Amino acid sequence: MGLNQVKITILGSGTAVPSLHRNSSGVLIQDNGTNSLVDFGYGNLRQLLNLEVTYHDIDRIFFTHNHPDHVCDLIPFLFGSRYQLDTRKKDLEIIAGPGFQDFFDKLMLAFKHWLKPTEYKLNISEIDEGIRDFGKLKVQVGKVKHIAMSRGYRFTNDQGKSVALSGDTDYCEGMIELGRDADLMILECAWPDDEKTDGHLGPTLAGKLAMEANCKKLCLTHFYPPCDLENIRNTVQKNYKGELFLARDLMQFDL
Repeated sequence: MGLNQVKITILGSGTAVPSLHRNSSGVLIQDNGTNSLVDFGYGNLRQLLNLEVTYHDIDRIFFTHNHPDHVCDLIPFLFGSRYQLDTRKKDLEIIAGPGFQDFFDKLMLAFKHWLKPTEYKLNISEIDEGIRDFGKLKVQVGKVKHIAMSRGYRFTNDQGKSVALSGDTDYCEGMIELGRDADLMILECAWPDDEKTDGHLGPTLAGKLAMEANCKKLCLTHFYPPCDLENIRNTVQKNYKGELFLARDLMQFDL
């Protein structure tokens, strides 16, 4: 990775459905020596090891919401960080929408002391909307259309390179604004159009959203199995004319 270059890795391009080929949701953003996660679905912790990234190396975790396929690997991450022969010592930040602190407190209560940090501090910031600086990354947080807690993110580095990530969402103005003119937008496309459910995107609406956002590159992700059986690319490209990628686990982008 070059100086001032942002590297983005898809850790999981799948959903709640177990798959040998697609882990649950997760993205790694590497910039200026920092490692930030957006969501931490099951299988992501192992994927990090494939990239030679361990529980010592993660600086921040941004959660789009608290559904199991987006948060599950937080549990073994916190548990493993207590390993007495190789204990995590770097402080950890977790960023999420309102309601996450209550969810986290109940998680800690359920597992008693087994997830509590022993040699590092863990700080949770709930952000409704707005722009905050995290190290050299400027992070914009916006509401998206899934559940009340759901938030999308836009990360911009000190060179002006930007990536927007939706988490789970339906078509909404909030995600259009987060993705406006972004170098890369990572957008969910859970279902083919004829099986679309509320709170998720199909290829027609994903293409429309990306077109209206005018993002330079679009990566679709969060595929339920029917998406692998249909040619969603042609449907998306009826609206979106930019460079289009269909996510695979460990796919990487350099910005």
